[in-house]
Amino acid sequence: MTGQPKSVVAVVGAAGALGRAVCDAVARRGHSVWAVDTVDPSAALADLPGSGHRAGLVDVTDQGSVEEMLRDAAGPGERLDGLVYTAGVNYTGPVATTDWSQYDRLMEVNLRGAFRTGQAVARALADDPHPFGAVFLSSTAGLRGEAGGSVYCASKFGLIGFVQSFAAEIAAYGGRANAVCPGNVDSPMLRRLAAQVAEREHTSEAEVLARFADASAFRRLIDPAEVGRTCAWLVSTESSGISGQTLVVDGPPPAG
Repeated sequence: MTGQPKSVVAVVGAAGALGRAVCDAVARRGHSVWAVDTVDPSAALADLPGSGHRAGLVDVTDQGSVEEMLRDAAGPGERLDGLVYTAGVNYTGPVATTDWSQYDRLMEVNLRGAFRTGQAVARALADDPHPFGAVFLSSTAGLRGEAGGSVYCASKFGLIGFVQSFAAEIAAYGGRANAVCPGNVDSPMLRRLAAQVAEREHTSEAEVLARFADASAFRRLIDPAEVGRTCAWLVSTESSGISGQTLVVDGPPPAG
């Protein structure tokens, strides 16, 4: 009698702060991690508990690359049981002066990349139906617009709509899909954004980061590990009855 296949979870965008946190949380739940990014994400696998973790490259702007990534995710005796899409880029600026090259780049990664990944997942599940959990990282910026963030907000609003539709399509094959919306996460990406906002508003990066921290009743930035644990739970069988949902990882808005 053969045993159960080893469970693998793919983490797309594993080289970033959120991707690394997801890798850690997924590994702590006993999955093998398939860490992929446009740059070598091997550092995300350092000191992970468990075994069978691997790293590879993917270009989410290329459908062939995404499909190859999924084909390579599970080896002999393994099965791909989940995927977390953390890939994302940011851009800040008013609508009146939108940089269309930046717009195109952001949409290619944040939204079209998610569609490409979803397409590959849907095709794979149709060929091999089994319980599967997918998580796509949106943002609280996908729930409310903000001045200077129109392009990023549009991509993250769109991602939530994609997830709701995608979840309904893959349910027949055992698949689930959910969106996670972190607030302001303490990460290099947020600090780069703070620097850009500070330059635009002629203020200091520290003042912008303080404003970001005060945007929720927690009065602090979110730790990447808090997001990672949420994603790992959503791809696990412990959340088997949850799909097509949007989960916010942030405090409530401040009073007043």
